[in-house]
Amino acid sequence: MDMHPQAQNGGQPFLLSNSGQQPPEEAGFDFWGVLNRRKWLVFLGLLTGMLLGGLYHAQCDTIYKSEAKVRIEPKDPFLFSMSSHNNQIMPTASDLNIRHDQLIGEFNIVKRCLSKNDLMTLASFENLATDKIIPEVRRNLEVTQNKEEQILYDLVFYGPEPADAQLILNNLIKTYEDDLMEHYNDDTKQIETLFKTVHEGFDATSKEIEEELNTVLDKHNITYVAQGKLTLHHQKMVDLVEIIDEDRRELKFLSSDLERSREALTIGGDTINKRVWTLINGGTLKAPAKKETKADRQNESLVRDLRELERTRTELAVSIGPGHKRMKALETQIAEARVLLAESQATQTEEVTDGPTPYQMLQWHVSALEERVNDLQENLTINQRDLQMNSSKAQEIELVKRKVESIQERKRKHDEFLQAAKKKLVEIGSGEGEGRSRHEGFRFQVLMPATYGTDVWPILPVILGLGGLLGSVAGFGLGCLVELADKTFHNPDEIMKQLNVPLIGHVPVIGQSKRYLVENSLIEPIVCTYHRPKSQVSEAFRAVRTALYFNTQGKQHSVIQVTSPTPGDGKSTLASNLAVSIAQSGKSVLLVDADMRRPRQHATFGISSKVGFATVLSGEDEWRKVMFECEEIPGLTVMPCGAKPQNPAELSSSPQVKQLIEEMRAEFDFVIIDTPPLLAVTDPCPIAARVDGVILCLRIKKNVRVSAERATDMISNLGASCIGLVVNGVGAQSGYGSQYTYGAYRAGYSYNGYGYGYGYGYGAGGKYYDEDQKGRKVPVSAPKHLENRPHQTEHDQPPVA
Repeated sequence: MDMHPQAQNGGQPFLLSNSGQQPPEEAGFDFWGVLNRRKWLVFLGLLTGMLLGGLYHAQCDTIYKSEAKVRIEPKDPFLFSMSSHNNQIMPTASDLNIRHDQLIGEFNIVKRCLSKNDLMTLASFENLATDKIIPEVRRNLEVTQNKEEQILYDLVFYGPEPADAQLILNNLIKTYEDDLMEHYNDDTKQIETLFKTVHEGFDATSKEIEEELNTVLDKHNITYVAQGKLTLHHQKMVDLVEIIDEDRRELKFLSSDLERSREALTIGGDTINKRVWTLINGGTLKAPAKKETKADRQNESLVRDLRELERTRTELAVSIGPGHKRMKALETQIAEARVLLAESQATQTEEVTDGPTPYQMLQWHVSALEERVNDLQENLTINQRDLQMNSSKAQEIELVKRKVESIQERKRKHDEFLQAAKKKLVEIGSGEGEGRSRHEGFRFQVLMPATYGTDVWPILPVILGLGGLLGSVAGFGLGCLVELADKTFHNPDEIMKQLNVPLIGHVPVIGQSKRYLVENSLIEPIVCTYHRPKSQVSEAFRAVRTALYFNTQGKQHSVIQVTSPTPGDGKSTLASNLAVSIAQSGKSVLLVDADMRRPRQHATFGISSKVGFATVLSGEDEWRKVMFECEEIPGLTVMPCGAKPQNPAELSSSPQVKQLIEEMRAEFDFVIIDTPPLLAVTDPCPIAARVDGVILCLRIKKNVRVSAERATDMISNLGASCIGLVVNGVGAQSGYGSQYTYGAYRAGYSYNGYGYGYGYGYGAGGKYYDEDQKGRKVPVSAPKHLENRPHQTEHDQPPVA
């Protein structure tokens, strides 16, 4: 028996049950799928874009580029401008960052260049208005500062005439050079006068600052402050803080001791003795001398004996336990020793001491503490007053220190600027003769004059490539729009994602070559699992069978309904081949033709169509008498539809259907029921609610997605279990072939409609079996191979047990 879970299924693994199905992962945009299916649009867009690019190149004006390179270097790094700071004239370095790349293309520079050299009459500007020439020149001029060496500048000018581009760029460079010379010639005279004034003013200011500094230092007599040393007041503050902290800690400790001692004196009795004993042990008081008596020695001996007995008891409790007789004897000894010690202490005479009493000792201790506390409080008051005074002095010195430092910093800056001003004044003052530079601020050097214009646009390969790229993108975008409007499935993942139904098989197009048929067989060639059991097409049906076996999860009896969304999907072909493949695996299977509109199975297997499923539901026959065993296929039994009734929808909804299904389930391993399409008529709906599972057959065609979604929704709303979906006729449709083909099945087969459908569509008002697509009446005729064969009746055909 073929039970492998991944039998040949067009290269696609199948899912087994709707309940245990894991829905496919959310796939992103299928870029390659759309590109493959709509590649003709992309190719058309590519050709259109390149064609438009060629037309643009033919009509586009040629643009020429002229290049030049200059070096503009500050002559003296100490070029500065004057600004007001603290009412004094101070230098800044802003002039060191002059952006020549922005100034060269300034409006006034360009205007002066064109006017001075009479360049507005050039051929490059003959089609421009006068007021548009200067903005056009500025727009076509590019000046770039070198990032590694910022004194180098690259200039580029674009124009329609090569000679004009060179002429304009050379004249623009010369105009900017002349402008720099004139600008700094005028500025030099102003700077010379300014420097003389500054020199005189800074001499006087420097003297004033120096006098102010000396006055501050003499007044406060703190020359050491400017040197950053620690003052005497600061040192005293540090020492006083340490002394105050130490006195506070001692005062806190003594106050606590004094409070406890006073409390003991107030309470009296044993409290005084305990307090004195604590002070003696702590070393605060010295114990008075004591005479040792005979009773004391006896008590000490009894205490030692009692402690030894208690230690022995502790050791024995660990080794032998508390309930041992030795422990009990030891407990008795300990009790007797405690009684002797108590009697000895009771008869002990009063101690004789040579020193004061505990009460006197504690009084003396309290008096000493009170005196020490008073002294500490007085010291704290004096030290805190000294700390506050030194703090005020230290703050005053700090303010003076900052003032001195500020004056010294001002003096330093004035001295530096004064030296620089003197140096510059000497340079400028000696420049009246021939030795003076053309312009004081910068050295201007033309490293590369403007070149003759070279054409840079249009570039045919670039235009064609860009046009082709834009056209391809536009074509792909149009393909995406077409894809969104397409209602056809393109790959298995898309089917499972949209329908949320497992995909259990792909059936390719079935060939109709007669050389592969079994001789003298009454079974039609469309049952390929019988005529060509070793073909790949038959293997596809066996893959569906394997999925069905796994879905039934080991059940011995299962009733399966085979239907489709619309006519022409090949559901009858699937039902017949599936039944044959199950019978070939050794199981008993009953194929029921429940399509009471357009019955087909009787013609497929060459049996009588007078009695069958319809006559059983109408009460005319008993179901066991209308079954026909297929002699050519052991294990297969066929129940035809019988005479077509006038009320097929009512018969399908009758209560007899449920009872009939239960009886058939009890006698066969599998019952395959071929029913009409779901969306054409309502006949299959009542049956779907009573079977164990439904297999949905689907043929990929135009707008199949809408009908498939409606069919799966109907199955879900009926509460039926959809085992899975079988895609029929794979390889016959171009829309399903770019990513959804059956591999080797695609070669050698063609789709001619034989046995795959009804030859018509469905729609509102159309009768399922009375009219074809053109509204003509469709006669019902027996199969051709049955015309010369006598019809079997219930008397000729024995009942099937």
